[in-house]
Amino acid sequence: FPVLDNDSLAKIVKINRAGDLPGYATYVARGLYEVSGGHEALGAALDRLCAEISEAIEGGARIILLSDRHSNAELAPIPSLLFTAAVHHHLVREKTRTQVGLVVEAGDVREVHHVALLIGYGAAAVNPYLAIESAEDLARRDVYTAVEPEVAVKNVVKALGKGDRKSTRLNSSHMSIS
Repeated sequence: FPVLDNDSLAKIVKINRAGDLPGYATYVARGLYEVSGGHEALGAALDRLCAEISEAIEGGARIILLSDRHSNAELAPIPSLLFTAAVHHHLVREKTRTQVGLVVEAGDVREVHHVALLIGYGAAAVNPYLAIESAEDLARRDVYTAVEPEVAVKNVVKALGKGDRKSTRLNSSHMSIS
């Protein structure tokens, strides 16, 4: 599945901590911008992040994690689709897109459609951390369902992943060339 739970994402991020697997270096790009700066700050953050990612690729990064974690009252998350599209097209223009895989860690991913759009815009995998953590919390407090928190997480990942596969299959069947 293209949908990763939090544990799988952590493994990807830490896969080359020791530095002995050069083909698996991961760079985490924090997709946040200063709220007080408005749309100018958003544009400047995207430009800065694209430059950082290009530099990381030159330094050997092969997996780029586009993350919106750690937002707060001063730092807003860049919408994941905008962030992914901006980075993807920047790397295409730089002719470095094929050198890296893009993984998206986003709080604004809640539906199959969100996952499908991110995959369509260049992401290899998606971690919908807020949806996962919400399901886990609801299960832990027995608010929504009577399943164990770990099962709730697996259900979210499975549902989003299967839904994405189904939508991809449906879309490709409508794209036949006459």
